[in-house]
Amino acid sequence: MRRIVVLGFVSPLHRDRVSVIQGVDKVISSEAELKGLDLGDSFVVALILSGGVSRLVGELASSYGLRRVLLVSHPESNSLASALDARALLSDFGVDSGILHINSLDELGRAFRVARAVASILGIRVALLGVETKTSMARFFEDRFETKVDIISMGDFEELVSKADERVAKDFVNYLQGKVRFEVNSERLLDVGRIYAAMHGLYGRYDALAINCFPYLIKHRVTPCLALARLNEEGLIAACEADLRALFSMVIAKELTGYSGWIANTNHVQGNRAVFSHCTVALNMVSDARVVTHFESGFHYGLTGKLRFGEVTGVSVSNDFRRMGIFKASVVESGLLSNRMCRTQAILDLGVDSSVILRLAPYNHHVIIPGDVVKEVETIAGVLGIEVIKYTSS
Repeated sequence: MRRIVVLGFVSPLHRDRVSVIQGVDKVISSEAELKGLDLGDSFVVALILSGGVSRLVGELASSYGLRRVLLVSHPESNSLASALDARALLSDFGVDSGILHINSLDELGRAFRVARAVASILGIRVALLGVETKTSMARFFEDRFETKVDIISMGDFEELVSKADERVAKDFVNYLQGKVRFEVNSERLLDVGRIYAAMHGLYGRYDALAINCFPYLIKHRVTPCLALARLNEEGLIAACEADLRALFSMVIAKELTGYSGWIANTNHVQGNRAVFSHCTVALNMVSDARVVTHFESGFHYGLTGKLRFGEVTGVSVSNDFRRMGIFKASVVESGLLSNRMCRTQAILDLGVDSSVILRLAPYNHHVIIPGDVVKEVETIAGVLGIEVIKYTSS
């Protein structure tokens, strides 16, 4: 995770009214206090404590060559007014920013979660498993977020699986058999355990993984779905279908909520409701978890369960990471509702005509995040220079 530096900005007229604020590294009220800051490649949070400080924020960004800044405002002392001015000034300088407006300084924890989400994306180390060449999407990801994406070929990944720690693989089997109900035989579960062990061994070297699962399951007739379900339950971000777009949203989800989010296909839209599904989901995001067959292949194993959350946020990001679709929805029903789609399924009520998805979605996959984090995600998008597309009927 990129280091985070939190700087408070306050006018000299208000300086005496500011007490020590936990989590703030330094309070600045003059240009002289901007000198000698140890920022390096840190991600900077500018806490706007009063009006009259937008010029100081602009000077900070200009002096230290910042590419992005998170602005945090509150209702008192003309803080929001100054934050809006600062955002306009930063835009003139070519600096991306977003404003998170909190109800009081007692809510700074919310701002710190947003900051950690951004810092977790910047410089992240990602491995794509079962991929032979680096795609344009991977290069966009690297360029946009100063990251490193490594390619681990299918042959190299298969070798990792063949040499996986057998003890870790057996522990995985024991855990799954005690955690979920199997409605198919478990004779191939140790094979999934070896996939899990191979992937688990890559964390530390990498911060997140994405596996090109379909070529693997077609060749070996067993899916990685349960391995991903367990890894994401552990807080180790693992995306399927080599999907960096979904991985990006999952990293954000983990920092904002403690859950990785659920990668979901878009299956149907009718009225205000949309149907989403996928054959894997983090085990801690569902109740009544059951192991069944994988939908497309009929191979072992797919996972189904009921979402544990009544309200969710959906996020979908474009191939070039420059557009982000966002919606808020309530969960109407979830579980294995149909045999004609991927096994974990959810009917979501978007509160608007759901056909808006056909017009606005950047691509198929949406990461479904527990709770209403629309404002937080919008702010993150602004800081990262991503255009927000909200799913509304107009």
